[in-house]
Amino acid sequence: MLTVRQIATPGFALLSYVVTDAESGECFVVDPPGDFGPDVDLSTLNVKAVINTHTHPDHTMGNGLFSGRAPILAHEEEGGLFRRIVTSSLAAVFTVSIPPKISFTLTENTVLSLGSSHIQVLHTPGHSPGSLCLFWPGHLVCGDTIFVQGIGRTDIPGGSTGAIRKSIERLLRLPGSTRIWPGHSYGGGYTALLDEVAPSLRGILRAI
Repeated sequence: MLTVRQIATPGFALLSYVVTDAESGECFVVDPPGDFGPDVDLSTLNVKAVINTHTHPDHTMGNGLFSGRAPILAHEEEGGLFRRIVTSSLAAVFTVSIPPKISFTLTENTVLSLGSSHIQVLHTPGHSPGSLCLFWPGHLVCGDTIFVQGIGRTDIPGGSTGAIRKSIERLLRLPGSTRIWPGHSYGGGYTALLDEVAPSLRGILRAI
C-alpha cells in the first residue's frame, strides 16, 4: 500500500510529495521544495529516488538536499541540451548553487517500484516537453499538467497547447475515482477526485 504525504510551500503555492510504501518504508520524493519545513525529518526517509515531474526551477529547488543520497529522475524529453542549459541556469539563480545532476531516463513505458507496489509513468507533455504524471490505482500525481482549478501554462518555452490538450484528454480517460495530487495549490485547491474536476477541464479544452 502506498501513502501520499503532501508538502505545501506557500511562496510558490508549490505542492511536493513523499510517496511511501507502508510495508518497506521506501519512498519517492516528488518535486522537492528548497525547504521541507519542520514537519518533515529528511533523515528518517528511506528515499529510493527523487522524481521531477518537469524541470522548471520551482519543482527542482530541493534536488540538492538529496545529492549523493538518491538518484534524481526526470523524463527523457526534459534532457535536451538547450533545455538543460536553461533550466540549470534558472535553478542556479533560484538556489544560488549549481544544481545536482538529473538522470533523464524516465519514459512512457517506465514502471517504478516501491516495495511490492508499482507506479506507472505517464508522459503528459504540454506544460513542458517532458512533463510527466505518476499513476497507480486510485492516485495521480500530476505536476503542472492539471490542477484542482485549471491547467498548466503553455505560453512558456517548451509549452504546447496542442500537446497539453491531448495529455488532458488522456487523463480524463482514467477512472473518475482517481485522486489527483497537483503541483500547485492555485485557487486554494490541494486535491480532488478526477470526477470533481472533469467538468471544468472539459470546459477549458473547449476554450483552448
